[in-house]
Amino acid sequence: MGMNPFLAPSPADLVLVKAEELAEHPDANARIGAVLHLTGAVPDLAGLREYVTAHLDGLPCLTHVLTGNGPTARWMPADPDMTRHVRAQHAGGDPEALETAVCHALREPWPEEAPAWRMILLHGHVPDGFALLYLSHHAVQDGANIVAVLDALFGPRALPHQLPAPARDASRPPRAGLRQTARSTVSLLRHARQHRLWQSASHPLSSRRHLLWAQAPSAGLRAAARDGGASINDVYLTAVVHAITQWAKDAWPRATGTTIPVMVPVNVRTPDEVAVPGNRLFLSRIDLPGGTMPVERRLARTRAVTSVLKSAGHKTVLRAALTRLPRRLLQLLVDASTVPGRLTICASYLVVRQPLHYGEAAVHRIDPIMCCPPGVPLAVVAATYEETTSVSFRIDTALPGADSLPERWRQAVTELTRSAPPPQGSTP
Repeated sequence: MGMNPFLAPSPADLVLVKAEELAEHPDANARIGAVLHLTGAVPDLAGLREYVTAHLDGLPCLTHVLTGNGPTARWMPADPDMTRHVRAQHAGGDPEALETAVCHALREPWPEEAPAWRMILLHGHVPDGFALLYLSHHAVQDGANIVAVLDALFGPRALPHQLPAPARDASRPPRAGLRQTARSTVSLLRHARQHRLWQSASHPLSSRRHLLWAQAPSAGLRAAARDGGASINDVYLTAVVHAITQWAKDAWPRATGTTIPVMVPVNVRTPDEVAVPGNRLFLSRIDLPGGTMPVERRLARTRAVTSVLKSAGHKTVLRAALTRLPRRLLQLLVDASTVPGRLTICASYLVVRQPLHYGEAAVHRIDPIMCCPPGVPLAVVAATYEETTSVSFRIDTALPGADSLPERWRQAVTELTRSAPPPQGSTP
């Protein structure tokens, strides 16, 4: 059997398998994915299975399984069984029933010795549409791969002349210079201290999770970003931390008046690695401004903190750490970053740029789903699709009153939007 053309599973992948094994409740497993909301007639299940089967070519993350552990871990080919991987379910008679069905699906075990993904056609919760729930194991797919799979399955089919030109020598990413390596190393070490912000004797963290969503118009986030000279991701992170500081005033005093450490995944996937199994991200910690302040000032300070994550040179160093460090060193780095005193909030941001559809049914909203492993108090992921940005909150139920965070996030976005002037040429 020939060698796979992609990297073997790394400690960054295997730590997610280990975390799931340590979970005391299936809420804290390592499933990620998305709910696609479509308008149109409920499709035929057999047709959906045939359609997905026809699109598997070029999506190796759907046709490989992770076997072994440690240095012996490998990606091995495995054919999906469409009767198990793609199925239909009547969700019930109201929108709340959809959330119940999603939560139930998140707790289901994966089929043995089969690729760790599934798609469920959910219907009955709305009179004029349906939903497609896509789930995968985070050890096999990261957020960028989730987007790649959705684009490949439901995006417009590009003609040959519309395909992007192959990246020049994409298999050999540039090497970082010594100066950039030193700067990046100093930044990583500076953020490696233990903070113990989420360790509490009165409210010990658990493996039970809330799954909540909040939506906001993407135009408002774009306006706030434009006015603040920031990115939409900066606006999203600012609103997340603003919500946390408001909640912490009464519920978690340890998080008041101090910076809020946040783990942000930096995508280091190269063009030739699209849809290959495994994570191509580096979890980087940044300390975002906490305390009480106007949300506009928080955005300005957040923009200054996140600037290092946008540096191409810094990303090159992170890519090298993930793919070129000796395995033992990378294992030590992963182990050190996942001790309880260092675990903290995780916040991801995804953009789906192409309009998606299945047959004549158009996707009108995408609700992302993030995992929240044991020891992580809160994991948040935002997905911008067309005119809506939807945010998924996976929250440890041990955090008192934290189910208020989605509404607090919406309020923070509203404040930022209210302070942003309309674009030139627009009317009040």
